[in-house]
Amino acid sequence: MSFLAWGMACGTGSAWAAGASFGARAAGAQGSVPVLSVTHETIAKTKKEDVCWQTIVSERERARQQYENQSWLVKYWKPILGGVLGGLVGYKFTRNYGENHKKWTYPTVAGGIAVGAIAGPGMVAGAYGLGSLAYSYWPGKLPLVAAVSLIGGILGDGLFNLLFPDSPPQSLLEPTQPGQFLPDQQFYIETTCLPRVRVQYTESPFRVTYEYGGERRSALVRHYPGDRIALDASGRPVNEFHPQP
Repeated sequence: MSFLAWGMACGTGSAWAAGASFGARAAGAQGSVPVLSVTHETIAKTKKEDVCWQTIVSERERARQQYENQSWLVKYWKPILGGVLGGLVGYKFTRNYGENHKKWTYPTVAGGIAVGAIAGPGMVAGAYGLGSLAYSYWPGKLPLVAAVSLIGGILGDGLFNLLFPDSPPQSLLEPTQPGQFLPDQQFYIETTCLPRVRVQYTESPFRVTYEYGGERRSALVRHYPGDRIALDASGRPVNEFHPQP
């Protein structure tokens, strides 16, 4: 009986050792799977950057660019202000004639707006200021008042243009003719930048297709895998390649 028990114990130990060895060989066999297909891919990375270059522009070209970049209100604020002042002056003159002349209010205001937009705010303000002053001293001498008003308009226009010069100057915006001599020209160096998308091809990995657990999978590896590929516990290649974004 003791011999039989010893034999059974030895047999059981041998069987356990053989089973453990077979399990290790099975786990090792499952650590790699056949490769179904391999393709060579190229990973492209895009990078946004500004491309800048320098150009030489004349003073006239620069002034035209500055004028075109201005808003509508900045371009025409002087005629707008002159029209408003001209309309106010016309309204005041019409109101001075009494109730019987109200029918001339709208034509007079419209005329004042048109004249003010053409003449400018400086001329309207100067003519009205000196004209009102002259009328207070010489109410019965209309030719003298008109002459003083004209002088006031000229002085007011000159003073206004001196305080608020055109930017850019109108002389630089006038079109030129072929062969026209332009003295004292100035040139500037300007830097122009435009956005550009640059594509860089930095990586060339291999895409491997294989089966794991009845599911077809694919992954990127840096080197050619051969006929079989080793997998980790999650079923992914051991040397899987993860490209950087």
